[in-house]
Amino acid sequence: MIADYEPTADEVRTLWERFGPVDIVWNINPNGTPQPEASEAGRALGCEVMKWDELKDRLSKA
Repeated sequence: MIADYEPTADEVRTLWERFGPVDIVWNINPNGTPQPEASEAGRALGCEVMKWDELKDRLSKA
């Protein structure tokens, strides 16, 4: 989970380094949106960067 308003690629990479591989990086700030570079960094690492609505949709299909 990243609480920043607009997560950056560096924040995604830092989360990955600190906690290890993840499938989803969740931007929990309800008012922000991840920067496109954050999503690109996630894809390069093999994970997705998403907001609550995207995560909720993913969980409802599981």
